[in-house]
Amino acid sequence: MNTSLILVLALLLPLQNAKPEPMPLSSMIPGGYREEIYKGESQLGFVAVSSQTIEKNGKKIGFRLQKETNLTLQRFGSLVSLRMIEMQEMDLIGTVHRISMKQYQGPKQTLDLSGQRDGNSFRVWVGNNSERTIPWDIDGFGPLGKEQMISGKKWEHDEHLQFDCYQAIVNRFVTYDVVATKKTSNDPKDPVAWTVLMSPKKIIAGDLSLQLPKTLYFLDQNQNVLFAETEMDGIGEISLVRSKSTYIPNRSAKQIFDIGKASYIQTNRRLNAARSSLSNSYLISIPDLQGGNPLVEDERQKIVKKTNDSFMLEVRAFRLPDDVPASVAPNAEEMAPSKYIDWNNPAIKNFSREVNFLDIDPWRKSIMLEKLVRHKMMFDNQQPFSSASEIAKNPRGDCRHAAILLAALCRSEGVPSRIAHGLIYIEKNGVPMFGFHMWTEAHVRGRWVALDGTMGLGFVGADHIKISHHTYNEIESLAPIATLHNFIGKAKIQVD
Repeated sequence: MNTSLILVLALLLPLQNAKPEPMPLSSMIPGGYREEIYKGESQLGFVAVSSQTIEKNGKKIGFRLQKETNLTLQRFGSLVSLRMIEMQEMDLIGTVHRISMKQYQGPKQTLDLSGQRDGNSFRVWVGNNSERTIPWDIDGFGPLGKEQMISGKKWEHDEHLQFDCYQAIVNRFVTYDVVATKKTSNDPKDPVAWTVLMSPKKIIAGDLSLQLPKTLYFLDQNQNVLFAETEMDGIGEISLVRSKSTYIPNRSAKQIFDIGKASYIQTNRRLNAARSSLSNSYLISIPDLQGGNPLVEDERQKIVKKTNDSFMLEVRAFRLPDDVPASVAPNAEEMAPSKYIDWNNPAIKNFSREVNFLDIDPWRKSIMLEKLVRHKMMFDNQQPFSSASEIAKNPRGDCRHAAILLAALCRSEGVPSRIAHGLIYIEKNGVPMFGFHMWTEAHVRGRWVALDGTMGLGFVGADHIKISHHTYNEIESLAPIATLHNFIGKAKIQVD
């Protein structure tokens, strides 16, 4: 699993035209604060939120809010450091004018997003390669809207309200339902007097749905935040404990959380000959499935039964493309060069220069390229995510790198391709489970066929469960992987 999933920020879903209802706040996070991040007995890092006054010619003209998240994790025993900085600038009445977000893995910057308001529109840039314009209400909240709301609002018992704020993970306004409750406790030692629950509405995009995490805040008698509970992509439930609060958590700071091991989903029994399996059925349970499909359906997999919290998935594998039912024709995006699948870079052709493709049909080309990636790639799950051309120059990485590189190699030979995100059956110390995985799909002989550069088998078995696929056109980060948010740390899988 990719550690960048935790801080994934980019342009993921279609734009939403709804405008937020304005709710001016009198406070702009005065003094700022710091929170320690805990997962069970492990301390993951900290969040620091600050507020500064913006002055021009000695006159106060606005505020700058900044949120910095720092994480130190393990990934299968190796240390990984992640950092994200979010910023928004507002005038004196709270109208957002500028935003920026930067993401780092170790010393390397992996994402640079910025935006600027232009009337009722907002221009958003990702690096130097992509620009989009989205509708923006001048009274709308910026990306730190939740932080403003919890710091600048005085709550009444059983108060219900809604507010909308911009979320970079989906590049749109997201509506939050808020409920404040005054607790009645018979325990005089209990410092919690209030709770405030912020629940984002589910986002439906086409056939897929994405549920951003809820946040539950615990406040003292004076409505100062003691701690909060929420979820973090790839990690699951976490606690954020406010520094200098009267709340003392029952936590230990000595353990380092291993995000690689935490991404596994244990299952009920082993899959025999998993890699070569041609048909499997899985009962998958996920809380709150209502609205939208949790994964894509295609020629390989179909949902046959579905309830509010589970579904039965039938997966079929095909050894030859002629066995696959006729597929949807590829579109221009599945051949287009992009930031990650930059197949027109000379490094891609140089990587495959030793292969003779004369008079070979697209299927045989794809199989040869799959074997080439398997042969040349050196496994290294600490490598930051990068473009196919960078991977070709230094073929090290994991399933993410192999999938991107194989997709670029296919396109360089005129074969449309896309990236599949999902789960794969594995065994660790004899325990059967599923883990995050990425592979490649190529369009050959009128069909979409699955290929896996980490295996080089010429086909993909029914041990692969696909959650989504993406062309990575106009994508500047690992945002498409956000579709796994519904599964990692939440799903239960039974082999039928």
